[in-house]
Amino acid sequence: MKAAALKVDLIDKIEHANSRQLKEIYGLITNYFNSKSDVVEEWDLLPEYQKQQILKGLEEADAGLGTPAKEVIQKAREKYGLNG
Repeated sequence: MKAAALKVDLIDKIEHANSRQLKEIYGLITNYFNSKSDVVEEWDLLPEYQKQQILKGLEEADAGLGTPAKEVIQKAREKYGLNG
């Protein structure tokens, strides 16, 4: 869709929005324009030692060295007397 068509479509949606929707649209647009233009991945914000531990854990899981989630959950339920 070309820019002009996008604008027309957005304006139409805004004109037909109810009060609640209009406030939500306004919030979304305001947040979008107030946010940083550079997208930062959460991974990039982690300290290096945490990245290394995560990578190590993924390697161990790929090698089959992990404990299945069902077993971990069952042990936690038994240990702490949890239901569910």
